Amino acid sequence: MRYLRLRLRSSILLSITIFVIVFITLHVLIWSTNEFELLEKTPESVPKPPVAISFLSALDQPNIYDLKASQSHTLNKHSSYITSHRIHELFQLVRTTRNNQLKSNSINSTWNFGKFIPKKVSPHNNNTKTNVDTADSVTMKEKNHKLQFNITTTAKIMNEQDKIQLRHFIHYTLTKWKADHENDKYVNLADIMHDGLAQDEPELNTTWFKYIKTVTNSHVYNPNTPEFKHLLNHLQNGKISEASEMSQGTQIKVILNLPNGFQGLLKPYRVPRNYQTQPDHFYFSDIERHHAEIAAFHVDKILGFNRVPPLIGRLLNITSDLRDKATEELAKTFFISPANNTCFRGHCSYYCDTSHAICGKPGDQLEGSVQVLLPRPPEVDWQKISHPYRRSYSATRTAQWETNENYCYEHVMIDEDYHNRLLLDMMDLAAFDFLIGNLDRHHMMRISAFGINTALVHLDNGRSFGRYDADDLSILAPIRQCCFFRYSTFARLYRVYNKGLSKLVSDSLNTTELLQMILVNEHLIAIDRRLEILFSQIDICIKTYTVQGVMIDDGID
Repeated sequence: MRYLRLRLRSSILLSITIFVIVFITLHVLIWSTNEFELLEKTPESVPKPPVAISFLSALDQPNIYDLKASQSHTLNKHSSYITSHRIHELFQLVRTTRNNQLKSNSINSTWNFGKFIPKKVSPHNNNTKTNVDTADSVTMKEKNHKLQFNITTTAKIMNEQDKIQLRHFIHYTLTKWKADHENDKYVNLADIMHDGLAQDEPELNTTWFKYIKTVTNSHVYNPNTPEFKHLLNHLQNGKISEASEMSQGTQIKVILNLPNGFQGLLKPYRVPRNYQTQPDHFYFSDIERHHAEIAAFHVDKILGFNRVPPLIGRLLNITSDLRDKATEELAKTFFISPANNTCFRGHCSYYCDTSHAICGKPGDQLEGSVQVLLPRPPEVDWQKISHPYRRSYSATRTAQWETNENYCYEHVMIDEDYHNRLLLDMMDLAAFDFLIGNLDRHHMMRISAFGINTALVHLDNGRSFGRYDADDLSILAPIRQCCFFRYSTFARLYRVYNKGLSKLVSDSLNTTELLQMILVNEHLIAIDRRLEILFSQIDICIKTYTVQGVMIDDGID
């Protein structure tokens, strides 16, 4: 009997133990399952906020499906640097004083401009090691031009009275410039290139020749002509007969031979639309972006400058359009990646290695910007002017203008080469660069074949739109330090401000471009904000020097 009770107790204890173990096991399984379900549901119920992606991860992004990489935001209001009322007030002030320019008798007859003229050193004696330029520039025939010199005698003291007289002198010289050139006729590039041929020659009756007839000394395209539309169609859809590398530059550029004598400059996709320049990256090591080139062209067109050579986004087949048409030198750099994508690295100073290769993905698809390649030497002469407000292109040095607020008076205004439209063209360029966030403006380019009365050509904008969360006010240094501005440019800025610059740019991109979302909305917000900052800087200049002292009508529309 005692044995039976012992067995019964043991059986009961064992049953209880087994039940507890089974219960705990089931509880753990059920709890784990619920946890996994919660983890799976979390991304759908709690969307991640948009963040800027890192440089290395950006290179791995697919180049077709990055369009929604940044969460869409509607354009919203932001803290303003200047009120809308003040901007309208500024316009009224400027408009009412347009015909009241400073007269030559404002200059003190005893004031001597000559004492500030610097000695100019021969370019052959320049120490080129102190001006190493690691940024891109288009290779053009550089003349031995007097703009390229070292100033050696700027130690003379310039007092406030000298500054006032120098400002009056600049107004006088630009008024004289207007009188000398206001009756100049526009010259087109076709006439310069083919002045010895009859205009009805069959070989000149091509789409290319018709386009270059619209390139004049005032602009490099006319958006209201059928030739402009035909040009964009050639760049976007023209069959590629050869692909070769542009030999100069820090980053890869490919020259595409297109039908009817056209050549296009391809800048391929590198990073997604929402990629931002990393805070620790210098401007000269920033990666070039095809979508930045596209967006900068549209901003230029909206502002009415028409100084960025036309370009458009294009979707290419990296195998049939590039590898199969590549020159021998470029073809050697193609390879198949471990992901079975066709890639190439090219030859350049930055990002031309297998770890930064340009790959077709998905499949053979590759986005890029294709810009018309204007005639180069020896066909047409260009002038390459070292920008007086160029950066040092050094990680340890700063440029003179960054530490000397009198730099414009002591270096630019006393330089006779700026006593013409070049001074105000440089101000236009500074305004344009600030709106697109371009710090990489080391040279200014213009077609010297047109003569001295020719506008700058706004080349190389691939490093623009690097950040949308910051505005680099140093880009405005020429305007801030010189405080001169062109009437017609101010009128354009006011017109696009009233219509909404970001809306105009967005509409232009959506109308013309097949590639989607060239600019994420954060960048659109940024250009509106920067336009107000630009007006604020002009307002400061006017409060300091009056409307008459700042605004100049040099006859340039």
